[in-house]
Amino acid sequence: MRRKTIAVLGLGLFGTSLARTLTKENVDVIGMDKNMDHVEEIIDEVAQSLQGDFTKIDQLKDAGVGDCDIAVVATSQRLEDTILAILHLQKLGIEKIIVKSKNADYRDVLLKVGADRVILPEVEMGVRIARELSNPTVHELIGLDHRNNISIFPVKDEWVGKSINQMDFRKKYGTNIIAIRKENTEQFHVEFTGDYIIQEDDEFLGISTGDTLRQQFRN
Repeated sequence: MRRKTIAVLGLGLFGTSLARTLTKENVDVIGMDKNMDHVEEIIDEVAQSLQGDFTKIDQLKDAGVGDCDIAVVATSQRLEDTILAILHLQKLGIEKIIVKSKNADYRDVLLKVGADRVILPEVEMGVRIARELSNPTVHELIGLDHRNNISIFPVKDEWVGKSINQMDFRKKYGTNIIAIRKENTEQFHVEFTGDYIIQEDDEFLGISTGDTLRQQFRN
C-alpha cells in the first residue's frame, strides 16, 4: 500500500507537532515554513522540510506539494495568506485541504473559499479539557465534530449482568459500542454480539452523538 503524503504548511508549535505525529504514524510529510529555524527543527525527522512561502504557487510546486494527498495550512496569522494558500492548493488539485483558523468568523470565510475542514485548536482543546475536568470518567479520544465523538467509558453498576441488546445503548445514550476491553488492559475486542453479557470490569469504546452518555456519569 502506498504511503500517504501530507503537506504541513507552517511549522510553528502546532505545525511541528502535527508533522512529527504524522511521521510517527508512517505518513510522509512535506513541511514548509519561511523561518529556517523552524525548518531545521524537524529536518531530520520528516520526509522533507524546506524553507518556502506557501503563498507562492511556484514554491508549492517545486516542493512537490501538488503530489500530496492532503495539505494542512497550519498557521493562522494572516487571513489573506491562508486564503491564497487554499486557492493555490485547489489549483494544484489537492483532494483535501485542512486549515487552522484564529476564530469562528474566519472559519466561515475559509470554508466558503474552499477549505474542506477548518480547525480552531485552542477552542477545540479548551472544550476537550473542560469535558475531562467536569467528568473525568468518560475519556474522549476524538471529537469527530461538534456533536459526535469517540470515547472510552467504564461500566455502570446497573449495567452489569445485562446484555448489549438489553441495554440498547443507541436508544438510551446515543452511543454505538464498537469495542470492549478489560480494565487496565490495552487490547480491545471488536468481535462480540448483542448477546454479550456486560461484566463489572469491562470498558467500552463507543461513538456517541450528543451529551446523553456523558450525563450518565456526572455526579
